[in-house]
Amino acid sequence: MLHEVARRLAAPDAEAPPTFGETAAQFNQLQSLFAQASRATPEIAADPQAWRSRLAATLRCYQLAALLQADEADSDDRQQLSQAVLQLKNALSEGPFDGAIPPLTLSGRGVNRAVLQEMATTLQRLAQGEPVALPQGEVEKAPLLAPDAWRNPAYLHFALKTLLATLICYVFYTAADWQGLHTIMLSCVIVAQPGLGATMQKTWLRIGGALLASLLALLLIVFVQPWTDSLSGLLAMSLPVLALAAWIAAGSERIAYAGIQIGFTFALAFLSWFAPLTNLTELRDRVLGILLGVLVSSIVHLYLWPDSEAPQLKTRLAALYRRLADCLAAPKEAVPLAPLLVAFTDSEALIHRVRAEPLGTYAHPWPQAKGWPMRATLAQVEEIARLSEGYRLNAAPGDPTLARCAEQLRRYAERIEQEATAPGEQLTADLTNPFGPALAAALAALPDWGPTPIATEQQAKTS
Repeated sequence: MLHEVARRLAAPDAEAPPTFGETAAQFNQLQSLFAQASRATPEIAADPQAWRSRLAATLRCYQLAALLQADEADSDDRQQLSQAVLQLKNALSEGPFDGAIPPLTLSGRGVNRAVLQEMATTLQRLAQGEPVALPQGEVEKAPLLAPDAWRNPAYLHFALKTLLATLICYVFYTAADWQGLHTIMLSCVIVAQPGLGATMQKTWLRIGGALLASLLALLLIVFVQPWTDSLSGLLAMSLPVLALAAWIAAGSERIAYAGIQIGFTFALAFLSWFAPLTNLTELRDRVLGILLGVLVSSIVHLYLWPDSEAPQLKTRLAALYRRLADCLAAPKEAVPLAPLLVAFTDSEALIHRVRAEPLGTYAHPWPQAKGWPMRATLAQVEEIARLSEGYRLNAAPGDPTLARCAEQLRRYAERIEQEATAPGEQLTADLTNPFGPALAAALAALPDWGPTPIATEQQAKTS
């Protein structure tokens, strides 16, 4: 992160700035890594507050780097800060941090002067041993048991759907007396997830992982295995595939299961025997069992009580805009940024799940979700959050623009929940503020959540 900040300082227009979504992802990842490292690393456990300040300073510099604009007037200040950030990076990576950051004297010129001054202040506070606070705000923790666990029929429906799919596969498995097809029942249990979108995501990841692993195993068995009979040859064949599986499994949550599936399927197909495999029937049966199992499970989950997360998406996006409004209305010293970062990550994951649902099928209970501007709505959160932070740093004392922005965002959140057409609202911002015109344009470009043609047609049919 610090290396990317230094590159942005050296050349702001050389590459795209970090998005708010990337900042949110880095925040969640750093929080998780810090929690693990504080228990496993004696150096961090001995002084957690100091390391928490370093984490906060890194995250703050990363957030500020997204606000930099190309301007030759402040090139010397940017180069000075770039060197300081690189020194901080080297001190953290090569040895104990001793606060070795040189004094920073900025000229105060250029369009980035407020952003650079904020970054310099953060680095100087860290060098002097002063605490640097992480993003503030209380993040709501998910309860161990859902509040409606005993009264919501969706949980019972999910259990019954999973049971029915498994029973159908079991009857077929026993009636056909096809012993190699035992993966058909396992697939029903594995791909069953709360929510139709999550189920479809797991389905495609399982299919893709199993097919790729089977193809790799088949190629190695047919073309490579006959030419080697040593342990080194076995390792040379299996280790690259397992390394690929581990690399994918360590990636994003959206593809991690595919890596697990590749490693598991390849190991069962290639490493289950104490001799070279010559019969490919077992490999074929495993793949067929997976394909039939996910097919049956997908059909059952789609046509029997389909559990779409589309209604939750509207509520989640409206709550996200209210979080953003709270950040804009709060004073600079008490911006509740942490809940906004977590809410953004959750909303992004929910959008991916909803988009994975078969929205075009007639059995889907929310076909109008196909026309919702989900991605555009989330993208505007990123843009407004970034621009509002830049506007806050450059705002004159008593400027009410951000408060008016917050009120407009709260009204927009209500329109998301009601699927109402947004009236044109123009924000009057301080034009002398470098981020004023862009912020006004971002608010004017909020997507319209009015009724789509699909929703209008469905409403006409029901009436």
